[in-house]
Amino acid sequence: MDLGESLVGAYMRQVRGCHTVAFNTFLPTAQGEIDVVGVANGEAGVEVWMAEVAIHLDSLNYGGYPRTGANIAKKVAAARTYSALVYRDLAPAVELWSPVVPIGLVAALSKVDVDLVVNDEFTMRVNELAGIAAKSTKTTGDDAFRFLQLLTHLRGPRPTFQSS
Repeated sequence: MDLGESLVGAYMRQVRGCHTVAFNTFLPTAQGEIDVVGVANGEAGVEVWMAEVAIHLDSLNYGGYPRTGANIAKKVAAARTYSALVYRDLAPAVELWSPVVPIGLVAALSKVDVDLVVNDEFTMRVNELAGIAAKSTKTTGDDAFRFLQLLTHLRGPRPTFQSS
């Protein structure tokens, strides 16, 4: 599991209230894996989220827009096939989480049946998670959440984040 997957898993656990979060779930019928799967059992019944996490800080790119779109579409199709096998009576949300996605690629990905958590939406969700981390000191087992707790509980001058 990488830090991006930990961040998404922490969001599923802390914000969505998922009681089960699984990382790198291998597909029984095809090559590949689902980065993060979250399951919550709330008032609305059982809800499932499946997330592809692509933390490409210079921009999501697998060799141009057509190839990147095809790659994401293939991963989404595999997640939907898996969900049909495992969560037969449910309609899991399938998401793509990525912090830096060019607008042209966002437009291309709008044709893929995936919920985009990219750019500003990605940042808003990280900020939402950081807000929860700032109010908690409890260890949760989520490395990314623990790091946000550390950053939001520092004594003295806080780190400043600037892009160049």
